[in-house]
Amino acid sequence: MNKKALWVACMMIASSGVLSASGADAASIVNGGFEANAASVPVGGVLFGPIPGWNNSGYLTSAGYYSATPPEGTIFALVGNGIDTGGYHMNQTITGLTSGRTYKVNFSLGSEDFVIPGVVEQVNVWMSSGSASASQLYSAPISSNATPYGPGPLWDHWGAFSYSFVANASSATLNFEQTAATTGAGDTGLDKVSISGGIPEPGAWAMMLVGFGGLGAVMRRRRSQAAFAAA
Repeated sequence: MNKKALWVACMMIASSGVLSASGADAASIVNGGFEANAASVPVGGVLFGPIPGWNNSGYLTSAGYYSATPPEGTIFALVGNGIDTGGYHMNQTITGLTSGRTYKVNFSLGSEDFVIPGVVEQVNVWMSSGSASASQLYSAPISSNATPYGPGPLWDHWGAFSYSFVANASSATLNFEQTAATTGAGDTGLDKVSISGGIPEPGAWAMMLVGFGGLGAVMRRRRSQAAFAAA
């Protein structure tokens, strides 16, 4: 291979690595703050029905309902069916993913604060398609003001959490499910759902390093040849 061909090959390897490593993913969560139809939710009340961007109907709750204080905006969703039996879930299909990359879903959980001995509000987060990553269980924090069986204030204490997954397709379905073990403890609040990351697989970085290494070798050889000719 002549010097020009080697130079071109190295440039192609390096540029492909850079594009793969730095390419921005288009992945995003639709209506992760649950504010899309805030005007339809009674002030200080709740609304049951379709949630824009999410596949399951559910309860949207307004700030002030039993003194609720969502961590963002004025509306949050309940991962529950309103009768505290557990097993309810809501999901959304995320598009714009790159297979092999790692993503992090960020979200906040708030407890309804019904303190029942031995029962904690738990939410299972998992991918039903587009990823083989394991599910993870999260416990909603309990307010220091919580009292047995209410009456409130409710959803006034929130915690920030994150769930990581590796995509194996261009889309994946994210699920939030209140576990059956939560039965009787209340409906867990969900808010501030977002996605970040899109970290490239190690092979992309390796390709970039190989390309730049090759460029460096060619440049050093050309300098050596120029110095030899000048002598």
